[in-house]
Amino acid sequence: MVNENDQPIGVMLADSNPLVLSAMSEIFESDPRFSLVATSATAEGFLGTVMRVPVNVGVIDWNLPVLGGAKLIEVLREQVNAPRLVVYGEDSADLPRLAMTAGAAGFAPRSGEIDNLLATCADVAAGKMV
Repeated sequence: MVNENDQPIGVMLADSNPLVLSAMSEIFESDPRFSLVATSATAEGFLGTVMRVPVNVGVIDWNLPVLGGAKLIEVLREQVNAPRLVVYGEDSADLPRLAMTAGAAGFAPRSGEIDNLLATCADVAAGKMV
């Protein structure tokens, strides 16, 4: 699945854990549906990049330093060309609801299958709420 222009889905990843960030980078780089645009270990780094570079979908850790996921989503909601966001986090009772209430377009649990994360991102890029 690719977007409406038959171009790969531009994805940016943000996670404070370097191992998770590296693993997610490899996963997205190996899937032809996606084009990995950039990565960041902080919310501020993510924000700075997506303000300059077109990104379709952002995959963010809810607990990103320093702003955190909720504040990052709040700031991006006010931007015209902001990416649609998928929160990749612990599958606690409240986190999926909190992420969606904040304005995320999707949630994928860290304990889930890799294919679930990729499918969630593809669906979000297609305009769905997941």
